[in-house]
Amino acid sequence: MMPQILLLTFIATFGACVGSFLNVVIWRVPRGGSIVFPPSHCPKCGFAIRWHDNIPLLGWLILRGKCRFCKLPISARYPLIELLTSLLFVGVYLAQYPLDAEGAMLLRSNWPLYVGQILLVAALVVCSAVDIDIWQVPLEVCWLVSAVGILGATIWTSSTQWIPSVSPQAGIAAGGMVIGLVISNSLQARSLFLPSFLDADPIREGGVDSEDDRTSFAATADDGINPRLEVMREVLFLAPAVILGVLAWWLAGTLLPAGATWSGPNAILPGAWGLRAAGLSAAMVGYLAGGGLIWGIRIFGTLAFAKEAMGLGDVHILAMAGAVLGWKVPLLAFFLAPVFGLLWALTVLFRKNQRELPYGPWLSVGVLLAMLWGDVILAWWLNSMGMQK
Repeated sequence: MMPQILLLTFIATFGACVGSFLNVVIWRVPRGGSIVFPPSHCPKCGFAIRWHDNIPLLGWLILRGKCRFCKLPISARYPLIELLTSLLFVGVYLAQYPLDAEGAMLLRSNWPLYVGQILLVAALVVCSAVDIDIWQVPLEVCWLVSAVGILGATIWTSSTQWIPSVSPQAGIAAGGMVIGLVISNSLQARSLFLPSFLDADPIREGGVDSEDDRTSFAATADDGINPRLEVMREVLFLAPAVILGVLAWWLAGTLLPAGATWSGPNAILPGAWGLRAAGLSAAMVGYLAGGGLIWGIRIFGTLAFAKEAMGLGDVHILAMAGAVLGWKVPLLAFFLAPVFGLLWALTVLFRKNQRELPYGPWLSVGVLLAMLWGDVILAWWLNSMGMQK
């Protein structure tokens, strides 16, 4: 039992240290600052924080929540983020690995999966905190974790079993869609495609440091723009991906032999190449399924109600989850998130002093629950619907 306690202690300590780094990301990335330089410093007086004052959790407690130099209060959010990250890292381990020697052995053989999961958890913490602050999602974080997820699924073939497999036809179609997205981004970089809602920036030139900047925003016709016309720009942006995806699906279905798989007796690629293609395909399908689900709701909701529905940040959160965990998790998270969002909305309704929150944090909660207990939740739901004995 002692080795397992030491392992959990290490994971908890590592999580707190990562949480300390996440505080830097949460504060600096939305403000365009470097996460490396300058070293950690008090945001109010600018003095560099001494290393022994920067120990996760303990540093804030020893200083009693005040800067050593200017004596002004340091937000309690810093130790809370450190504690939350630590607990989540431990929770991810406990939810999936037995608390015995077998669990440690499983972690040793499947460590890429665990690393991918805690990386996703860290990104969800960052996205939620920034979204709560300024109603925007740091897309750079989502892009980085998505890229790592896709790369990891391709390289570590032994971990692809944890990502729901997809057929070669679906994988090839996903490849066509990715090519279409690359084309659209290239055209947009050359100003041949214009981004939507260019004149609807919720962050004013004064920055995001004040409470007044932390407000809800959804573009409507009252803002002097036409939401339906603006969202059609997004339809145009997605058109190459949809066209190439459908074309790739048709060609794959026509040219591939019946029963073709990435690996096994009917493998279309030999050996490790087939396994890597399977992992890459599963991650790409997960990325596109997660992002496409929210983006579709955004487009149809905006067209129906003439008001910007959802946010592109929400699209990237679910796309990121799909890239790391495959298509099933974002699908289940999509249905779980509204439950928590509705509960908070009722709280805001009955307690006037409560603040509204954006949708990103609820999507993050949905992703976390779907990742850890998706099978249990799905089995319970099917049983309650009488669809499973």
